[in-house]
Amino acid sequence: MGFFEYDDETGYFYLYDQPRGPGHRIVDAIRVLNTRADFQQQDVKILWDPSERYVGLLIRSQLWAAFDTKTGAKYGGDYRVNTRPALPTEVISIFDRRPRIG
Repeated sequence: MGFFEYDDETGYFYLYDQPRGPGHRIVDAIRVLNTRADFQQQDVKILWDPSERYVGLLIRSQLWAAFDTKTGAKYGGDYRVNTRPALPTEVISIFDRRPRIG
């Protein structure tokens, strides 16, 4: 599972494994921002690719961070106003194939 947490100063996208025991459920994290956000909660979506291998964080319909749950690779982060995400083209293209929300 992927989830986004923002506390008015810092935002992280987490890869979360619910079956793990308490205190061990966060598998990895990507720092998304460390400043005030210029977006609202409704602008943030968590999506899985069709194969359910990749989970991504979209802000205003643009992919900003992603995890590969098979290899453990993580991509993106560092959201900034008026910039574009730094993600490999091949990762972005994975989410162009009708991802499911969840």
